Amino acid sequence: MSERAAYVGPTILLTLIQAMISWAVFAPPVLAKQALPEMGLDPAWIGLQPTILFTAAMFSGMMSAGLVARFNPMRASQAMVLLCALGSACIATGNLALVALGSALIGAGLGPATPASSHILSRTTPRHLQPLVFSIKQTGVPIGGAMAGFLAPPLMLLWDWQTAMLVVAMACLITAVIVEIWSRGYAQHADASIRVKLELIGPVRLVLQSPILRWMLAGCVPLVIAQYALTTFIVLYLQEDIGLSVVTAGAILAVAQASGGAGRIIFGAIASRYLSPLTTLLALALLGSLAAFLTASFTASWPLALIYGVGVIFGAGAAGWNGVYLAEAARRAPGGEVSRTTGAIGFIIFGAVVIGPAVFGAVVATLSFEMAYTGIGFLVLTSVFSFLRTMKHIRSDANG
Repeated sequence: MSERAAYVGPTILLTLIQAMISWAVFAPPVLAKQALPEMGLDPAWIGLQPTILFTAAMFSGMMSAGLVARFNPMRASQAMVLLCALGSACIATGNLALVALGSALIGAGLGPATPASSHILSRTTPRHLQPLVFSIKQTGVPIGGAMAGFLAPPLMLLWDWQTAMLVVAMACLITAVIVEIWSRGYAQHADASIRVKLELIGPVRLVLQSPILRWMLAGCVPLVIAQYALTTFIVLYLQEDIGLSVVTAGAILAVAQASGGAGRIIFGAIASRYLSPLTTLLALALLGSLAAFLTASFTASWPLALIYGVGVIFGAGAAGWNGVYLAEAARRAPGGEVSRTTGAIGFIIFGAVVIGPAVFGAVVATLSFEMAYTGIGFLVLTSVFSFLRTMKHIRSDANG
């Protein structure tokens, strides 16, 4: 097998899997304003569903990090997208208990996705191409988000929101069938030396012992919160405060997600060829902060084209960093512990996603969307300081 074929094939499959998982993650918030009243809940409860989902993702990603690497990691990825199919079908019932269960199942599928894919790609991709390849794989996240924004509202208007969720479930199921064609060939990436141990503290301790990874995490968390402030709340914000229709608001989210997807490839290429990964991340933090401040300033008098433009900036800054970040984290993983390192990082990231939407929603409920997005702008500025500290530690290690 040629060097290029070794990483192109898994990159395509893992991007497809990530896109389907992300479609299942992002579709419910897009449909929330219409779905929640039918379930007897106020749309303000929009933050509860992601809290359940990402809490499940926190623990599933951490506890299965070694497991997905010990056995066939592509087979594990296939199981994850099946969980998302089942979870989406549960949400489509409209029963509150099954909606909660379905959200947890989608979270259980989301959590191990990054450790499994990072394990494969770190073994098949030349180091100098890893920022680009990891970024391409991570475009699955905004692709899934764009599908949620573009497809979910029209499907809901054509039929109903339950049918829209069933379409997501069917797409995930078809993806699992497609992956089956190639999954056996990835058994070679199983690592029998990795301990099969359900652990929480060990991987986190492994990451926190590294000053570089500590500061990288400190820079990453605000970007994560900004990303999900965009994906979870922007459709509701644009409908309630700016007066846009659900189709237009969904399209703006989709454009932002598409911008994040394109940005991941562009910034991955930049970090592979022109700038260091940390310099690229620092620039993205500045871009994300600017976009959050602009979003806070939206009014009904803003031209629609400008709102779309801010969506593009927000998507690029708040959702364009993931691939560059994950490639650098995998590179800095102590002792080659890529799956445990990315599992621990995922645990902390999903923890931020659990807390972030809840706090953001509380600020919206007590103050306003404007104040919530202004707070996001200031929060993301702290990422700039954190990435500067990371660069200082890298230089110190290089000189030491």
